[in-house]
Order: sequence, then C-alpha cells, then structure tokens
Amino acid sequence: MPGPCQRLRLPSLVTVMRSPKAECSPVRRKEHHRVVMMGAARVGKSSIISQFLYDKYLARYRQTVEELHRGEYELPDGAALTLDILDTSGAYQFPAMRALSISTGGAFILVFSVDEEESWKEVERLREQIIEARGYRVPIVIVANKADLKERKLPRELTETIATVDWECGYVEASAKDNTGIVDVFKELLAQAKIRYNLSPAVRRRRQSLPSYASQHNGKGPSTPKHSLKRHSCTVA
Repeated sequence: MPGPCQRLRLPSLVTVMRSPKAECSPVRRKEHHRVVMMGAARVGKSSIISQFLYDKYLARYRQTVEELHRGEYELPDGAALTLDILDTSGAYQFPAMRALSISTGGAFILVFSVDEEESWKEVERLREQIIEARGYRVPIVIVANKADLKERKLPRELTETIATVDWECGYVEASAKDNTGIVDVFKELLAQAKIRYNLSPAVRRRRQSLPSYASQHNGKGPSTPKHSLKRHSCTVA
C-alpha cells in the first residue's frame, strides 16, 4: 500500500480477479472501484467521506484541492472490496483537473446542499459534463446533504423525482453532521454499479474492530487479520 505522502496511480474500472493458487483452492473475488466525489464548495463532500471512512465529522470547513482516500474490506467468505474515493475541489476551478477526474472515474457521487439552490444547479452542470464525456451507463448517485436542516430551499419531492425519474440516477438524503444516510450513499453507489457485494457487514465489522487508522505493515510484523479495513488518504496537488 502507498504511504500517506505518495501519489497514487489507481485503476478506474471494477476488476474481478481470480486467485492464482491451485485449482483446489477457493476463488478469491476482488473488486476495485474508483469513486469521484463532486459538487459545489461547502456542500459537505469531505465530511461525507470522513464520516464513512473515519467516523469523524469535519466541523471546520477547509478548502479541498484534491484528496484521494482508500478503504479496503476483507470478509470471512474471502471477498475483497477496495474503494478509492477522490474528493474533488468545489472552490477551485481547474477544467483540466475536472476533465481528468471525469475521464478516470468508475462511478460518481454528486453532492448538493438542501439549503442552497445554486449547489443543485452545479449538480446539474456536473451531470451534463459526465454524460457528455462518459455516456449514460456510468453509475451516478445524487446526494442531498444537510437533510437535518429544518428549513430547506429544495423540496425532496422535486430533487428526488428529477434524479431518479428524469436522470435515472441513484438518490440519497443524508446528513454528514448527524451521520445519517452516509452508508446508504455508498450502498446505493454499489447497487448502481451492479457490484456483487454487501457493504453492510463490512461497515459493521470495520466500526467494531478498527475505530481509528490502521497501521501499515513493513513485512516484519504479523499479517493483517481478516474482518479489517485499511484506510489511507493523500493530497494530490
């Protein structure tokens, strides 16, 4: 695994690999998925990732240029899932960087805030760019964040209908602050991508056995136990 300061070169498509062991050995299924998180500034993209991977809410806003996070899951049945989550900038406008993110992403999470109409318009623009570059078959999930707010400018009936009926995308209402709907975002994404994987047991075991960052092994120590999650993040300038 790369260290926290290394650049990452990661595949953009889901891959299913078979174990090179003898024929009598059970098949080990591995799935690798690159997810791109996009949306306007201050809609909670980083907080959603932080809650999902690290069980932590980011109370203070910090402008993101581009950050890459990785979560690895191992379950008793031998299945393995790697999620590479790219957190993109909502404040800095780098057309070339955005185009690269769209071209290399395997699936997309587009986030807006329920109290900000302009953030919904940004989701509309982003979806159009993705469809233009990648076509209609790429998995997209629309996330209505800050659903805990009592006063909202964007009614759920409107945004959910547009996302699910008109756009045929996944749709989840979430609150990064209250940590509600966060796991549903990624479960919906896997469903949209038609990945044969049940995320719930992985998340449940992760929170029970590994509440903080997992340490990296240098080959001298014991091997990583099953039912664990490795998490890494790095800033890509």
